[in-house]
Amino acid sequence: MTTDLSPTPADDAPRAVPKWTPWAVTAAAAGAHVLVFVDKGLLGIVAKPIRAEFGMSATTYGMISCATYLLTMISCLAIGLSGRRISTRVVLLGCGLLCALGQIPAALAAGAMMLVMSRIVVGTAEGPAVPLAHNAAYSWFPASRRGLPAAIITSGASFAKIALLPVISLLVVAFGWRVGFVAIGVIAVVWTTVWFFIGRPGPHAGSDDVAATASDRGWMRGLRTPTMLACLFATFAQGALAAVVFTWLPSYFQAGLGYSATTAGMLFALPSVAGVGALVLIGGIGDRLMRGGASTKVGRGRVGGICLLLSGLVLAAIPLIDAPVVAVAAVVLGYGFSVTVNTVTFPVVSELFSASRRAGALAMITAASAAAGIVSPLVAGRLVDTAAAPGSGYTASFLVFGGLLALSGLIFALAVDPSRDHSHN
Repeated sequence: MTTDLSPTPADDAPRAVPKWTPWAVTAAAAGAHVLVFVDKGLLGIVAKPIRAEFGMSATTYGMISCATYLLTMISCLAIGLSGRRISTRVVLLGCGLLCALGQIPAALAAGAMMLVMSRIVVGTAEGPAVPLAHNAAYSWFPASRRGLPAAIITSGASFAKIALLPVISLLVVAFGWRVGFVAIGVIAVVWTTVWFFIGRPGPHAGSDDVAATASDRGWMRGLRTPTMLACLFATFAQGALAAVVFTWLPSYFQAGLGYSATTAGMLFALPSVAGVGALVLIGGIGDRLMRGGASTKVGRGRVGGICLLLSGLVLAAIPLIDAPVVAVAAVVLGYGFSVTVNTVTFPVVSELFSASRRAGALAMITAASAAAGIVSPLVAGRLVDTAAAPGSGYTASFLVFGGLLALSGLIFALAVDPSRDHSHN
């Protein structure tokens, strides 16, 4: 691809646009999150029936989930290294179509290999979708007003679990696990059609009020800044946790807490209810602080870091909880508030890098999350297979990955400061 990321005559936004246009693009960008995360959530819903049909161990199923993240990371890195030579709109259209096509091998799967093939294809599509959706929306907003758009886009993941996954869970229970993949394919086609008509770059696609003062620095200089390293670690830690939750949370609700498959599918949506509130709360607090004169170090770094720290500590305490209702509440609050990571990391990175590097930098952040997902479901699956009690493997996973998230939140709160890192580059 050789199309420059900056607006072209064909794609350039008109000088006078309706006031609702930035929010329409933001809503369409949130749809990309809906698509990506409803697909990831499906893996948790179909885990038990697939394992039962094909006689898979938890470790083997964890490997299938890991396959999703392998080419997610590679495709994100490809976007990151391509620099300006991509068209956000065109790549996102391709992602939607590829995601739809990738569901076919899973719907027709006769064994583990076809499932792995499906996850590799879909993972390739999902990799660029998340960072480029943010980049497309950010082109309509200045740096000081990106917290709320970031929250809205990220809330697409919560919407997927609240509104769509319970419905898909009922379809899977009624008609079998293959129907779930068919449903995702239909959603992918619908989103691609919407993006074709709505997705356009905005007035901030080629410039940035803050980042324009920085030169097009080399990748290594940008990646070595404490701010970027803290963002990479935070998204890595939350990505590891998210991959485990998407793969194993319904199974934990069933095998560990004793709920039925239908109830587990409904409970799967509860963390996202908390997530919606957390996204709006954290994104809104950050934007308000910054409009009031606070630095990004405070508005994004301290606020976001403390949120991640507390989320991780709540999740790490789950092995100490015996009551199923309390355990569910801990998952709801701990994981629900952890999804705010993109609400703080993506705006920070978009401010740290110049506009021409923004898409690539956001892709690198998503690559860090995907890299964690290559390993964490397999680790959790191994903990489940070797656990002494039915639910102890799942709770051990919360201890490990919750602790990692808490550490990343502490580092994020202490290290994030784009203004300082601009002055040293």
